[in-house]
Amino acid sequence: MRPDQLPESLTRLVSPRAVRVYAEGLGWQRVEGVNGTIAAFRNPTSPLRQLIVPLDERLDDYALRTAEAIERLAEFEKRSPREVLNHLLLSPSDVLSFGEVSPDAEAGDLPLDHAVRMVDGTRKILLSEAHSVLVPQPYHPRMSRSEAEEFVARCRLGQAEPGSFVLTVACPLDVKADLLGPEGEPFARRVTSLLMDSLEALAHAADRMQIDDLTDTTRHPGISANLCEALLLLRPSGERSRLNVTVSWSRALLPANHERKRAVALRQEVFDVAEAVAPRLRAVPKPTIDHFFAYVDELRGQPTRNDPRPSGEVRFTIFDQEADIRAKADLNAHDYTIAAEAHLNRRVVGFQGVLERVPRLNRIKDVTSFAIVAFGWSEDSDQTQTR
Repeated sequence: MRPDQLPESLTRLVSPRAVRVYAEGLGWQRVEGVNGTIAAFRNPTSPLRQLIVPLDERLDDYALRTAEAIERLAEFEKRSPREVLNHLLLSPSDVLSFGEVSPDAEAGDLPLDHAVRMVDGTRKILLSEAHSVLVPQPYHPRMSRSEAEEFVARCRLGQAEPGSFVLTVACPLDVKADLLGPEGEPFARRVTSLLMDSLEALAHAADRMQIDDLTDTTRHPGISANLCEALLLLRPSGERSRLNVTVSWSRALLPANHERKRAVALRQEVFDVAEAVAPRLRAVPKPTIDHFFAYVDELRGQPTRNDPRPSGEVRFTIFDQEADIRAKADLNAHDYTIAAEAHLNRRVVGFQGVLERVPRLNRIKDVTSFAIVAFGWSEDSDQTQTR
């Protein structure tokens, strides 16, 4: 591809800083003493070859000179100029590609329903891995951590590549400093690295036909029931079909080994493994009795034939450290009367029970010790009273 074949409307949007950071990330060294409207960089493997980067975006030929720089970088990386251009148009990001190789995708398109499942599955994959970075566990009952949701909200969906159906997602590296890893890795890099580690572990397990150790979160912190179930949404049809997942690391922050790209091929056997291990990871541990504090949101009970007092379903908002939990419980007539009084006066109730996390609305079983809670404070200590 010649430089003038790159769309001028797009090359003009590439900032000089983006080209400079990209080149420096690959090891190109800036030539001292070259000032003004251009910057010169020395090739790390062939010092006599240089890269010229235009610095003044007001120049009439800025778009053409930028296209020439992109062509030189693409040649150095053995990468297509359009791929480099797309990378430069993003803020510093790791770019994930989910490429389906199947009879359905040969023409570069997919049935709408399948494409929608791919987008939904990709979002859930990123959300589950972001939660696993924050708190590794086999199953995330509620994927609602604000840090993870903010990360996914900042990701950008790219264009599909020609010749097959390839979904690309850019994961920006600029996030809050308090989410940096122990080596200073941005949160997005921690997510993309963990995702590739997890997919490779699934692929290796399929090759060895051994899946037992996949449930060990100390060895595989990114593998969860959520990841496996989301991955199944991207499963291509056809016995010999596969999904190629690739990450192109941001050139602004290459990994310590200077790896530029990492890829894993997910054959049908890998999806079989994900399908088999998901129920094991989702397995609910033995229920435990907990103490809850909550507001009464709705009263849905009715009198019975044997008791004119109402009893039955009550819905609550339970206080939780991470986020409020919506749940329902069936109360006897005595507890229902207390719940009605608390609801009328907007009081807090306390009770013991077993919380079952289920789709749509959680349920609390075996409710005991149901009472209105009065919070009071003295100068010497905190006091909590129930009645």
